[in-house]
Amino acid sequence: MRGLGFSVGLVVGAASIFSYQMMERSNRPTALPILEREGFSLAYDTRGKIPFWTHEHLTSESLVKVADRKGVEFREDPDLYGPHRSSLGDYAKSGFDRGHLVPAADLRFSEEALKESFYLSNISPQHPDCNRGLWAELERSTRQLVKVEGPLEVVTGPLFIPHEGKDGKRYVTYQVIGKNDVAVPTHFFKVIKSATKCWVYVIPNASVSGDLESYKFSLEKLEQISGIRFDNPSAS
Repeated sequence: MRGLGFSVGLVVGAASIFSYQMMERSNRPTALPILEREGFSLAYDTRGKIPFWTHEHLTSESLVKVADRKGVEFREDPDLYGPHRSSLGDYAKSGFDRGHLVPAADLRFSEEALKESFYLSNISPQHPDCNRGLWAELERSTRQLVKVEGPLEVVTGPLFIPHEGKDGKRYVTYQVIGKNDVAVPTHFFKVIKSATKCWVYVIPNASVSGDLESYKFSLEKLEQISGIRFDNPSAS
């Protein structure tokens, strides 16, 4: 009887585990959807309503200018679940630019790719001086780097870096904008990899000055802060 009882317990246990796994796969919650576009991909932060990261593969061919930016407008991403989207109204009179994470200038090889870069899923609130200044310089220099280093893998994203309060404790604080509470990052990062080299930059989401060299950053430290592993072990 002990053997029978043990066997039955095993069968019931196995069936319970199997049933739970099947239920879990069909009913478990979802977040951070991966969106595949013509010229890039991104993971979307459904809570902050901004990209979590974006990835693009830049080559001399992909940077050929075919499509015209004139007349292309920002719009909500139709592929996102409605309550997780940001809206144009969120950015109106906010004081922040609608900052591309994947630059429109990187995607002019195709009208469709260019239009997809204007989905708000690829946009984050960015301080105007940063967006139009040092960050724009970093985007231009990345495109120029293709001519020197060849094809590049580029990962870009927002950061929310802690600061020390008056009480000596460390906090993460950030602004939100609009009725959808779109998160305003404290910083942005860009990781650029060629076949043999890697460049990492972290730039405050503020009015910043200086040259790009002063904003170089440790890849190891960025992985710790961002929660992203950039040398994907499953790809090797």
